[in-house]
Amino acid sequence: MLRRFAFNAGANIFTGAAGAAYLLAITGIASRTWHGAEFASWALALSVAAIAPIFAANLSGVVTRRIVESRHSKSGADDFAIVLAGRRMGQHLTYVALLLLICSGAWIQLRLSSGVMSTSSFLILLLMLLLTNNWLLLWQTRFGQYYADERNWLPALTLAAARLGGALGMIFGLAIASQSLAAAAFGLCAGTWTGLACAQLLLPMPNQVGLAKTSPTAPDINKQYRTNAQLLSGFAIGSVSMLVIQYSIPPLMALIAPKLFNAFYLASVLNMVAIGVLAAAMSAMLAPLTRWHSRGETSLLRRFTLISPILCAMSCLAVLSVCWYATGPIIQTISVRAASLDDIRTFLALLGFQTIIRNAAAGYGMYIASAGTSRQMATPLVIEIALAFIVALPLGWNYGERGLIYGLILSSLLGSLYSSQVVASLKRTRQITIRTAFPSLLGAQIAVSGLWWLIVRFSL
Repeated sequence: MLRRFAFNAGANIFTGAAGAAYLLAITGIASRTWHGAEFASWALALSVAAIAPIFAANLSGVVTRRIVESRHSKSGADDFAIVLAGRRMGQHLTYVALLLLICSGAWIQLRLSSGVMSTSSFLILLLMLLLTNNWLLLWQTRFGQYYADERNWLPALTLAAARLGGALGMIFGLAIASQSLAAAAFGLCAGTWTGLACAQLLLPMPNQVGLAKTSPTAPDINKQYRTNAQLLSGFAIGSVSMLVIQYSIPPLMALIAPKLFNAFYLASVLNMVAIGVLAAAMSAMLAPLTRWHSRGETSLLRRFTLISPILCAMSCLAVLSVCWYATGPIIQTISVRAASLDDIRTFLALLGFQTIIRNAAAGYGMYIASAGTSRQMATPLVIEIALAFIVALPLGWNYGERGLIYGLILSSLLGSLYSSQVVASLKRTRQITIRTAFPSLLGAQIAVSGLWWLIVRFSL
């Protein structure tokens, strides 16, 4: 079991590393090619387009959990109907994402007072970048099947192929039409889909063992669609949380502090590297945790859950430290003209505290996702989202960019601490109490945040 988990966790860490390399590569190319308003237009369009995968980011988790439960419990669900319902849901979420994000992008562009692009040109750029990302929504059900089979390397290789193709396509587009935003976006889109097509031809399809030999009826698919949607409602709060707490902040910063937007965006990219690597690694635990819950293996559950805060927090610290020390050499190597190193590091230091505090509870969140109800999954995140609107947004609007980040740190702290109460309240197992869950989480947050402060303090 440990070897299989390590194998799959390695695949997910590779996914996170490949995603980080992709993000750093296209950001480095953009910052070297453009500066000022041109870079701001690209960064804004890319920030809005990056929100698209969040609409179905947890659909793979729903499919994974439901298939594993159907195999290891007496739920009686039809695997094939679950898969077909998941595919239909992915298509519907894709349409919603395209509509909402195009409208949101148009509204933000109209609110900006300066720029080198007209609204129509910006929307064409945004649409091209959205088409680059929408496959991530459509492939979530397939990834969920792979994760249920604990064959995590197949999604990892698919993602790596698409991202490698995208980066090469962007370079090729700029080589043909130097400094053209439209050519870069077209190359990114074409390269991504080319890499995806190659992966689909070379890699095997999801395991068909356990799926029905005959197609389920329309009522069966509709039933599983409703069940998937009910479970996704709990997972979806996690997507909304990521949208509010992470992905919507760069566009918001463009409105609050437009002169510092480029620096904040670059720092946010580095911060997202730490988030992406940890999220990828932790997602490997969903299938085994669901299996342990279904089989009643409580000792393994308790052991993993209580050590997860310090493991998650230290993982964040390790990646953030690499980003912190690598920022200077990277900026000098690629000759970034969009922002100063001091401004980038200031934002990265502040965002690092939020990332450590928030992601220390990632193990608790995965524990809840493997067995909790939609309400139990949603409650800690609803608290965080509500505080972001009530506290962080007013602070940012009235006191600037630092007020916004301080408010987000507070929101993350209170929301994550409440997750320890939810962990202790799960009905399936009473092995974890609030007296053990709360100190384990808070102690990890304080200790690792202190280490991050020392790193920042003595290297400025």
